Order: sequence, then structure tokens, then C-alpha cells
Amino acid sequence: MKKIVILTLITLLNITFAFAQKENNFEVKFKVSGVNPKGVFITFFGDKDVATSEKIEANNGEFVFKGYTPSPMVARLSLSGEDRFLKRVGNGYIPYKSSSLWLIVYPGASFTVNGSLEGKDFLDIYPLDGGENDIFASLNNKMMPATNNIGNLTLKIRLDNTLTPDQKTEIESKIKAIEGEIASLKREFLDKSANSLAALWLMEDMLIRSEISPQDLIPYMQKVNVKKYGEHYFYKAVKDRIDGSFASAVGKQCPGIITKNTLDGSEFNIESLRGKYLIIDFWGTWCGPCVAGIPHMKAFREKHKDKIELLGISNDRSFDVWKTFITRNEMNYPNILCGKGEEDFVSKFNVQGFPTKILIDPQGKILFRDSGEKEDFYTKIEEFISK
Repeated sequence: MKKIVILTLITLLNITFAFAQKENNFEVKFKVSGVNPKGVFITFFGDKDVATSEKIEANNGEFVFKGYTPSPMVARLSLSGEDRFLKRVGNGYIPYKSSSLWLIVYPGASFTVNGSLEGKDFLDIYPLDGGENDIFASLNNKMMPATNNIGNLTLKIRLDNTLTPDQKTEIESKIKAIEGEIASLKREFLDKSANSLAALWLMEDMLIRSEISPQDLIPYMQKVNVKKYGEHYFYKAVKDRIDGSFASAVGKQCPGIITKNTLDGSEFNIESLRGKYLIIDFWGTWCGPCVAGIPHMKAFREKHKDKIELLGISNDRSFDVWKTFITRNEMNYPNILCGKGEEDFVSKFNVQGFPTKILIDPQGKILFRDSGEKEDFYTKIEEFISK
């Protein structure tokens, strides 16, 4: 009897799990004329650890995008082999959002996307589903054409050697005007549709690109239904950055940093560095200016080793890449890896660009913060530590 009960429970659990999986599946069918891609590359946004994860096959513009997701996510679709959508310069290209197709996938999503890209030089298609994607489309069907115009004008400046200085200036003025229009479009969208996943995605994107201050997002966040979106990655990411903008402002006590995301897995506590001035360097192995500035920073520390400590906080995804880089470049000072939740120090300190450097005094107060690799940074630091 006992065996029968156990087997019954196992069966019920398996059925429940299978049902839950099915509920979290999504399937979006695409029928797009005017293209014949070799495949479709997918990038997901909605969780820090999600990156480009798959390539799906396409047949004359028809393909099925399906998968599993326990929560709504923004997906970016790029068509392989369709170079006319890329803004090519030399052997590379300038990335623009208009070169990809954007949509929201969510548990149970099932709809079809029809469209034509005949004669188009950007992905002028905006999926509709009667819900979140309709809201997303109301932003993208205005923003993407304008973004593409900027791309084309930028290419003209980069590639047309016959342009006079006055002509270049005129084109640059047009680009600035369109950028202003896009900024207005984004604000209007947030005014109207703040309570949506698309708006939360946009808020985070604008924060990362320093297009809006965390304080300016507070009125929009107050319109968001916390019961519906409060546990979503985008909501938490934006809220953390808003909180971080206050907690890590100049004049505040430095937020606590405790983590085991270290080279050897031992616990690091920022309190262990108290007593000297501390430069916190937010960087990444993928960041050219960050990497270029490391030798200068090491030399500065050596020059002022009686007064200065360094702490590197990397925003890399790969532990192995990060560890190898630190070892190879002899970064012989404390280094930790940014994590999630309480260990998402990029959000906790509202870092909006890389590198970002923050100067902490011996008592733990934030004295100065700066973004970018600038020659006068260390001159300013010397002014602080010589007082």
C-alpha cells in the first residue's frame, strides 16, 4: 500500500511539473516576405545571466520561435545573411536597434507575426498580440524608423568622402534633431504606458545609456503595478538603480560590499580596506578603455601605496575569462565579480558607464565619482588625498 501511495504521489508530481512546463512554453510563428535569412539569432533580455542562446532555422522568411520561459522577457531577433539591415563600416558594423526585430515573449504566448521587408533597409516589423506586444509596438513603430534614419545619416558621414565640412555639419545637425525626437518619443511613451513590461525594459535601457537620471524615473515607477511587475527582473533592476543613486551619491557612506565572488571563493568584505583612501574601479574585460587604464591605475597605487587601496569590481559574465585576465595582467589588488540580487554592485552603485571609478575616504565616505578613462582623474584624486 505504501509503495502504491508513493508511486501515485510521484506520478502526480510529474504531471504537475509537465503541466507547469507546458504553461510556460511560448510559440511565435513568423511569415515575413522579402527576406530569405540563413537563420535567426535570438538574444533574450530580462535576466542578467541570459544572453544569445540559440539560432533557429528559417525557410524563405518563415520560421517558428518557440521555447520555455517562466516569466516575460524581451527578445531581439537578428536575421543571419541579410546584410542590408546592418550599417556596415569596413569589416564591422554600427549596431542600431532598428537592425533587429523586437518582441516580448511570455508563458503561454502563442501568436503569428506577418509582415513584409521588401525594399526595406531595417526590420520594419512590429509584432502584435493584443497585449504587451501592442504596447511595445506603439513605441517601436515610431522609434525604429527614426533610429534607422540616424544610422543612414551616420553612414553617409563615415563613407562619403566627397562631403564638405559644411555638409557634414548639416548632417550632424539633422542627427541631433532626430535624437531629440527619439528622446521625446521615449518620454511620451513612459508618460502614457509606464505600467507595462515594455516601459520597464525602456527605463532600464535608458538608465544604462545615461539617457535619463534615476530620480527622473521615480514618477514613472510610481505608476507601475507592483503586484504584477514587482518581482520581474526589469522592475527590480530599475528600482535597485534608483535606490543606488541615492545610496552611492557623493557625501554618502559607501554601501556595504560582502561577497564570495572572488578569485579563490573566500569571502571579501569592503570593511577590510578601511583606514586608507579607496578607489573602486567598475570595469570589464570586454571594455577597451577599462583595460587600457589598468596599468596607469596600478602605477598610481604603487606611487601612493601608503595612502591608497584599490578594489576592482568586474561586470563580466565568465568567471574563467575574468580570472585568466586578472592573473595574466598581474592585477595584484582585491578583485570581485558582480553578481545578482544583493551582489549586483553595478546597480547598487548606479553604475551607468564603464569604467566608473569611485573614491572613498578612510572613514568610508564617498568623496568623488567619475565615468570614463580620463587623464585628469588621478590629478583630482591627488588633490583629495593631499588635503
